[in-house]
Amino acid sequence: MQKLLCITIIFRLTFLSIKKQLRKQPQRLPGCSVSKKGLLGIMDIMEKILIPLLLFALLSAPAAARKARNVYPLDGSYYTPGAMADTLTALAEEFPALARLHTLGETGTERKPLLALQVQSGLDKIPVLVVGQHHGDEVLGLEIALGLAIRLVRSQSDPEVSALLDRYAFWIVPTLNPEGWEVVRSGRFQWKRKNNTDTNNNRKFDLKKDGVDLNRNYPTFWSLEKARPASHPYYKGPAAASGAEVRALLSLGALVEFRYAFFYHSSVSGELSEKLFLPWRDKRDKAAKTDFDAMRRLAETYASLTPRDYQPGFYGVHGGYTSKTGNARNHFYHTWQTLSLLIEVGGSPGSGRAVIHPGPDMRRKIVAKNVSSLVRTLLRTELP
Repeated sequence: MQKLLCITIIFRLTFLSIKKQLRKQPQRLPGCSVSKKGLLGIMDIMEKILIPLLLFALLSAPAAARKARNVYPLDGSYYTPGAMADTLTALAEEFPALARLHTLGETGTERKPLLALQVQSGLDKIPVLVVGQHHGDEVLGLEIALGLAIRLVRSQSDPEVSALLDRYAFWIVPTLNPEGWEVVRSGRFQWKRKNNTDTNNNRKFDLKKDGVDLNRNYPTFWSLEKARPASHPYYKGPAAASGAEVRALLSLGALVEFRYAFFYHSSVSGELSEKLFLPWRDKRDKAAKTDFDAMRRLAETYASLTPRDYQPGFYGVHGGYTSKTGNARNHFYHTWQTLSLLIEVGGSPGSGRAVIHPGPDMRRKIVAKNVSSLVRTLLRTELP
């Protein structure tokens, strides 16, 4: 809104300055077929049209900003743990030839099942991994993963889905952190990022302090991550792969030779909103250039297909170095050469915190457009 106000003021001052200079000129300007009076008339018309339009946009901006806010507790449009399990079970039971439900393992503290839906039509398909959630408060990725599962299984007659299933096999993990997600979904704490590990060893659950940041617990580059106290939101754990959740996904990654992996996140601060990130790259490694070129094309395709939530334009691709930390995309690429992307969903209406817990209408739009973008990105990707 402040930017729009500045633009309006600049336009107004610019018009006044131009008109002032015109009045000093002779009636007929050299090389101009329009008289001074005619030019002043044109300027008046432009001013009368553009300034009100800018003012209207300025007055409309606060109303739009008020609508673009985090809604908590989460409303009934969001999945609950029970509804997620029921949905995955139903998909597997309705279409047993296509979908199969797996339990990858259990969470480390509360022994919650880590569910994955395998969607595969026939053999010799390119394996794709989709993980909706590592952090409990980043719920949009879980919704997108479930939306993708539903579309793949229940829309097989859709030409895009049919073409996709001809080429790819999917492993969809809606959440790798059901402990943290359940805390957020139940209304107990909106920003529960970590799992529920008793990291201070006091034999009780400290809601806002306990837990490991699962996306900093992967072995690759784990030792390079800054050591933080156990109470910190970014605590990487006492050892690499100390989280049972991470070990479960590592077992799947070792078993299935994934060609592609997509990890959904949401930037609470808004600083990383609506961007795609590649793994860390050592630019001295010339052999990896082909892979990174392919990952960048993949990211640019997805970004170009995905409009931003509240601002004009589309998603972007991070252009600089990315974190050399023990995160999923680094491990999957640098261990198994899986072409991996992190996708930050949930936009910011302007300055301040991003909207990662939107109301039902925006939640539905975010899910629909990201499912569509992933489907179309894979369809446009050249076969290896």
